[in-house]
Amino acid sequence: MVPRNIPDWPSKELILKKKIAILWKIQDPGLYSNQPFDFLNMAIGHNNGNLAFVYAISRQVDAEFHWVSWATKAEVLNRYDAVLIPCANQFGAHADLAGAATIMEAVDKPVIAIGLGAQADSLETEVRPKEGTVNWVKAINARRFGSASNIYTRGPYTSQQLARFGIDDTLVGGCPTHFISHDVNLGRSLQAEWDSIPIPRSLSVCAGHQGWGELRPIEQQLIGLMMDPTAFGQYVVQATGDMIKLSRGLFNDIDPTILETLRLHTVPHYTMDEFKSWCRTYCRSFYDVPAWMDALTRYDLTIGPRYHGTQLAIQAAKMGCVVAFDSRTEEMCRQTGVPFLTKAQLAGQHLTRSNLKALIKFDGEAYDAQRRERAQNYVSFLRNNGLEPRSHLLKIAGE
Repeated sequence: MVPRNIPDWPSKELILKKKIAILWKIQDPGLYSNQPFDFLNMAIGHNNGNLAFVYAISRQVDAEFHWVSWATKAEVLNRYDAVLIPCANQFGAHADLAGAATIMEAVDKPVIAIGLGAQADSLETEVRPKEGTVNWVKAINARRFGSASNIYTRGPYTSQQLARFGIDDTLVGGCPTHFISHDVNLGRSLQAEWDSIPIPRSLSVCAGHQGWGELRPIEQQLIGLMMDPTAFGQYVVQATGDMIKLSRGLFNDIDPTILETLRLHTVPHYTMDEFKSWCRTYCRSFYDVPAWMDALTRYDLTIGPRYHGTQLAIQAAKMGCVVAFDSRTEEMCRQTGVPFLTKAQLAGQHLTRSNLKALIKFDGEAYDAQRRERAQNYVSFLRNNGLEPRSHLLKIAGE
């Protein structure tokens, strides 16, 4: 499909506060403590980490956002000035976006995709997306404001994989969560905080997935470090739905077989009753990004295989380290300067607070320089798509 210019997008001078449909149904889950689980799970897109990049994007573009679901028909989307899609790792074998492709093909307004990622086992593996997903990206690619790319990817690997399918004009970016903090010297602030701690005491562990067996020995060691009676920690879940249910005490809503799998994944030496008590004590899930970041400031180190949960700690000027286990997590860490250790680096290690302190390398000045360059890149992308960046993003970019 040849990219085409969309004729009725307003000029840049008129774009401020124009109406933009953002493909995320619920802006704020609200009083989540009073909401049923199914509503919450839908509101977070089945992963609490999604809230991070949606929150970031909505506060980096100066526009009037209208929150709509991915299932919104094209005739409704065409009432707005543009469509903005906060993307995740949709480009992979796990997703089939044929229905979304059909909708996008009928849209006659500019479409901007931010943060699209490719998902495979490693950066050396080629993705194998389904035809419907390829058609979805091609439909987005064809609906540009002008001649510049309207797809901001999570990194060079994603752009390379898209090019294999003829989508060869994308902008290599990162994740917009990189710019949540307004501190232009975030890296130096973070390094000063980290250097002041001889040994990290309290840990916030980003929970993985009960099916990630190769990470289980690492995660169980992190859980052991987190369960310190003096330096009390927390175990933050993002997905799956059953893991999130643990954080809300919904044990009776989990299939008993799956509940047993979750016990074996986390604290296999506990009885089922002890496991439930452990969940009530340590398991947490968040539905509001500022509250999540505030909670992370209580811990010296956030660590685990979830990028967004770790990035939020970084943005709160607290050290975070991703246990990178696939292409999407490693690519985003490399693009945004978030410290990471691969599962190969940690396999067979006896993890302690001391060796984690030694293993996690961070250069605050280098981080700030990279962040400034990435912000300049992001600002250019937004402007080339007729969008106005907010003032804090411009400051990070050095303007």
